Amino acid sequence: MCVPIPHTAHEIEADLLRRIGAGEFRRGQRLPTYDALADEYGSARRTVARAVEGLKARGIVVGVRGSGVYVADT
Repeated sequence: MCVPIPHTAHEIEADLLRRIGAGEFRRGQRLPTYDALADEYGSARRTVARAVEGLKARGIVVGVRGSGVYVADT
């Protein structure tokens, strides 16, 4: 069975949230780069950025300028 790959920012945000909840990305861990996630999801880098911005707004991840995006410690 083939599982469809999410392509919209909302779908990518939901999938990243699921992956964080499942422990694939742990607290304090750096997420893959936007480019790597765009390749993984088969989406534009900007679409991934919108998804990550949604997670930032909810306090799920935090951005560290020049370093990347990390799963929040809280």
